[in-house]
Amino acid sequence: MEQNTFTALILFSVFFGGSIAQTVPVTTYVTTPKVIEAKLGEEARFYLTYTTPDNSSEFTVSRLGANGTEEILRVVDLTVTTNANWTMAANVQTSAVDGDTRRVNVTIYQTDFVTHEGDYVAMVTGSDGAAQDLFTIRTLASPDQLSLSVSSRDVSEGTPIQFTCSGNTGRPEPVVHLLQRETYNGTNQNATFHRVLSDTSPSGSFLENGTFSLSHNFTWTPTWQDNLVEFRCDISYNIGLGTALSSAQSNQITLNVTSTKIIQIETKPQIVRYKEEDLVVVCTLNKPETLQNLFFLQLKRRSPSGTLNNVVSVTGATIQWQDQTLQNRANVTGTVASPPTAHLSMVIRKDSVQCPLDFTEYECSLSGFGTGATGAFSEITDPVKVSYTVQPMLIETPKVREAGSGVDTSQREFRNGTVIELTCTGQIGSDQNATIRWCAKTAGAPTFTGLSNAAVHSMTTSGPNCQNIRSSTVTYNITSSDIRTEFLCESGYSSQCNSGTAKQFVTISLDLTKDLPSSTTSTTPEVTTPSTTTSTTTRKVVTQGQNTGEQAESNTGLIVGAVVGGVVVLIVIILVLVYFLILRRKSAGESYLSNDNTTKASSKSSSGGSTNNQIPEIKIQKAEEGPTKELNYVDLDLSQPSKPERKSRVVEICNTEYASVNFDR
Repeated sequence: MEQNTFTALILFSVFFGGSIAQTVPVTTYVTTPKVIEAKLGEEARFYLTYTTPDNSSEFTVSRLGANGTEEILRVVDLTVTTNANWTMAANVQTSAVDGDTRRVNVTIYQTDFVTHEGDYVAMVTGSDGAAQDLFTIRTLASPDQLSLSVSSRDVSEGTPIQFTCSGNTGRPEPVVHLLQRETYNGTNQNATFHRVLSDTSPSGSFLENGTFSLSHNFTWTPTWQDNLVEFRCDISYNIGLGTALSSAQSNQITLNVTSTKIIQIETKPQIVRYKEEDLVVVCTLNKPETLQNLFFLQLKRRSPSGTLNNVVSVTGATIQWQDQTLQNRANVTGTVASPPTAHLSMVIRKDSVQCPLDFTEYECSLSGFGTGATGAFSEITDPVKVSYTVQPMLIETPKVREAGSGVDTSQREFRNGTVIELTCTGQIGSDQNATIRWCAKTAGAPTFTGLSNAAVHSMTTSGPNCQNIRSSTVTYNITSSDIRTEFLCESGYSSQCNSGTAKQFVTISLDLTKDLPSSTTSTTPEVTTPSTTTSTTTRKVVTQGQNTGEQAESNTGLIVGAVVGGVVVLIVIILVLVYFLILRRKSAGESYLSNDNTTKASSKSSSGGSTNNQIPEIKIQKAEEGPTKELNYVDLDLSQPSKPERKSRVVEICNTEYASVNFDR
């Protein structure tokens, strides 16, 4: 019976297996770093690993190019061969990590961008399939000291000048910036430099050694408030780096700006750190000696509708507000009692500054009487724009979806070869052209490095607190190196990854199983014992040659197997139920027949002896207590009573029935 039952279970599992997708751990995979950053002219070291149960497998590394692939090295049974370029430029050694895993150690003596920079594919081919992974060698070089020059240091207000930033900026190609540090009364008052102009495609060219030679011009139109202001230039990089490069700040240049106007307007600072600095607008006299007396000073500002409206004025020593709303948020001082001391100053406290309402154009005007024959005199300044800067602080956790699905998923484990889309939405600060950057760090990597994948950015929208908001989406192909890859999206960043003021992380890992071939749904399978071998490294195989047609056939096989298996299971269940029902009825019939035969056999046995001996009458009575129960011959006592008188006997009834079921065929 046990043997037949075991056989039935095997058949049941085979039929039922047609409707269940079965998976097994992968046994062939390749492990590579995502990005290898190597400085030009310096030594670079990295290693690759591959695992396969086939000792005669081949491992190759090829460089991808516009004209095809170029094989760099090949490993067969720990024996390495390299091409001509790498034979002289690098040392490659192999070692066995364990029975199935091999490690390839690569040392590049002197990194060269022509020979080494680019995308590579590492591939292993074994008896159970093939696996591959991609990696990038990115060459870097620190910049030299930059130089800033200007067409003229002494300039009249409103006359355009040209700054030129030049020097070797190293590698990769930079983003160049012109910075400004304001001064008040000849001192910088611990003010910091802030960027006023930037260019992501600077003028320059790459040299033969791979470094970038910069020579970029910025056009600047100075105002009177640029007088004694310091300028300099520096660079950054669009792509996030895991390696810190030296800074490249230029020398500083101070402008001497003259003006022909008597009245001047100045904002302090020109670029306000929102919520961190007060907004100050000051009207002063540039040439007070040209005026005999003043009637008033007037401050105006541009409204959202575009008109210039009066804000506040001073007549004599009397302050007169015209903007009653702003009066509740600002403090004003001023006087026109004497031209040398005449001024009008408005301060909007940092906790009262409203964005973007207060960051607009301001204008000063005066009315007075000139010296000599000048007579009545009035003048208006050119409007000046008060700008602001704000750092991004908030960004959402990246959302994940499989490419083409259109639906976000909470799944964070994907199979090798899956294409996913990562989307991050958040603040980018005051710069409408700022972007959200993506970096990644694979398991074991020391730092984050920027993704080479081009991100798609949405249009910028205005959010609360003077923040601009946008989203960034990057497409990423899961490979066998993504056993546990951490992705970073950030804004408000500098050159190095993980330097942003707003950043979020998400971790993606590999699904380390693969589907069994569809042939497992066969009705005559070979029963095997699962292997107990466990891989020491968790990577997933990338089987070559699995095109879309083959995947469709595999899915079709699973569907057909599921339908056929389900029908077969239903038939088997019905047959088993019918079989047990017949056995039960047959067993019940034999039970009652045994009682009759036993009685007849006893009569024949008695007739063979004395005719005076009669079989005692046995009366079967129901028990007085308990419900009526079915009788079975095993419960009857057919032996002779010890006493001559006849007594009725109560038969104990048992609810349990015992049946023997054989699966003999």
